[in-house]
Amino acid sequence: MHIVTTTDKKIYFVPRAFDTSVSVKITDEETNVSATESLTATKEANYLHITPSYTFVEGKYYTIRITGSNEIYRGKVYCTNQTDLEKFSVNNGEFTYYEDTDNDNQYIYR
Repeated sequence: MHIVTTTDKKIYFVPRAFDTSVSVKITDEETNVSATESLTATKEANYLHITPSYTFVEGKYYTIRITGSNEIYRGKVYCTNQTDLEKFSVNNGEFTYYEDTDNDNQYIYR
C-alpha cells in the first residue's frame, strides 16, 4: 500500500515492465468514482515513480491501476497528513480487546 499526503502525491512502484508513457486510473474505494490521466513515469533504479495531479482526500482509500502497453502495476493508496508514519494506525482507537473472564474457552475438534 502506498501512503500519500494531500500535498506529496509521488508514488514509487516496482513495475511488471518499464513503460514510461503510462495511463493512471485512480478509483476512490468509497464512492467508486474513477479518474484517468496520462503521465510520464520516471525510472529510478528498479522503480518507476509518478506524481498524479489527482486530488487525494485525507482518510480515504484508493485503488490505482497503471497501464503502459499492458498493465504494469495495480495497488492501493491511502491518503493521510500524519507525519509519524512508524506509529500510524488506520484503526486507531477502534479495536476493543475482549478479555475472557470465566476462562471457559471451548474448541470444536473434528
